[in-house]
Amino acid sequence: MTKFWACSLAVAALLLISCKKTSDIGHIVRPSEDSLRVVTDSFIVKSTTVKAEHLYSETTKPVLGHYTDNIFGEFKADFLSEFRYIKNLTFKSGTTSDSLYLVMYYKSFFGDSSAVQEATVYQVDKKKLDFSEHYYSDSKVEDFCSKNIVLGSRSYVAYDNTVTPSEREDALYCNTVKVKLPDEMAAQMIARTDIYQSQDAFTDFFKGVYVTNTFGQQTVLLIDSVNIELSYRYVPVAEKPDSLAYETVVFPSNRETTEFIRVEGDPAALLGKPDSVEYMSCPGGTFVQIEIPFERMYQRMIEGNDMGTDSLNLNDFSLVFEPAIYTDDNDKSARMTYPKVPMIIREADMEAFFTQSLYPAPGIYTELGWLETDKVATGAYTFTNSAEDFEEILRKASRMSETERKEYFDSLNPYVVLPTSGATDIAGTNAVIRHQYRPYGVRVRSGVNEKSPMRIVVTYTNL
Repeated sequence: MTKFWACSLAVAALLLISCKKTSDIGHIVRPSEDSLRVVTDSFIVKSTTVKAEHLYSETTKPVLGHYTDNIFGEFKADFLSEFRYIKNLTFKSGTTSDSLYLVMYYKSFFGDSSAVQEATVYQVDKKKLDFSEHYYSDSKVEDFCSKNIVLGSRSYVAYDNTVTPSEREDALYCNTVKVKLPDEMAAQMIARTDIYQSQDAFTDFFKGVYVTNTFGQQTVLLIDSVNIELSYRYVPVAEKPDSLAYETVVFPSNRETTEFIRVEGDPAALLGKPDSVEYMSCPGGTFVQIEIPFERMYQRMIEGNDMGTDSLNLNDFSLVFEPAIYTDDNDKSARMTYPKVPMIIREADMEAFFTQSLYPAPGIYTELGWLETDKVATGAYTFTNSAEDFEEILRKASRMSETERKEYFDSLNPYVVLPTSGATDIAGTNAVIRHQYRPYGVRVRSGVNEKSPMRIVVTYTNL
């Protein structure tokens, strides 16, 4: 019987269209007095493009670069970082420094592989980074760094042609940008054992770095890790003073330290574009803000039906979020790589959600979507089913007065659709969801698009 009912619902699904439609199909399998009614309705949403700002930006994978294009405009991304100490680190008598480098490791990049860039490393010489605080993409550099202490600079290209094919094919190979730091700093790191007694002692000695591009555009490094690497030498056997041993010690930036991305950019030009499309872009960039028409939904689904909330069963609630396809070569961008995992969230919940970075988050409605890769040519995002959340909203509203209900619905809006990145834990049950700071961009059909307006499609029954 279960399989039979599943089949009946599948047939009903074939009848779903963008306008309201009611199907009495229960009599096929049950007496008419027990008939099952399936209703599909759609509601156009109000949409607008809004600037993404004040985004939680702590990370272990920073971004570095400056990029401009004709569609999504300009952005510049850089980062601040502190480094993890090594407990009770000591060096043999007579140890001398060989070199000290800040090393950025990356396997991928965005933009021009051969454009010459320059990375400059400044010392954080004002306020220390605090592991217990939250940091954001619009944080002010001057709060942490005067830019009076330049630790080093390095010119680079993203794809180093001096690396041989055999070296690049090695599974352990990773692209690097290495910036030499002062010899005086290296000597102090060997001479002072007091700085390895605690993390606070180490950051009192060396608060961290601000790394930014000071020359070049059109290349963005998607960095996997950042280290301070100290190479040194010593005499391993006192009886053999002519022999030398060489070692390197690594001070990483990792989950036990603080590292965050800064983004500068002004997407103001996107905010005045035609109403037929909205823009979602990153890093920084823009989000798509929507208002879910709860009042219209309530009037048509509850007041306009004899089902009532007691028998209401919301089977599906999905947002139709479609990329707008352009074929004109002059109207394309290298950033036109669709964000793969957009998310819907109440704007009021954004900060609370991202600062804890756990998905799902208790008490916060979120809905993840994904790009259907087999439909890229026409454009299609699919969002996971959020019917249960919105069924509860309608049920709750039904117990309110008309004034209370309107105030309640107003308090829920607006929602935003934004690009995210994330990873599941070892068990695959929980995910860490963060703002996306790698370059992506997509134009989507708005709520007033004549071809296919942005809309919410609901399917419900009296089961």
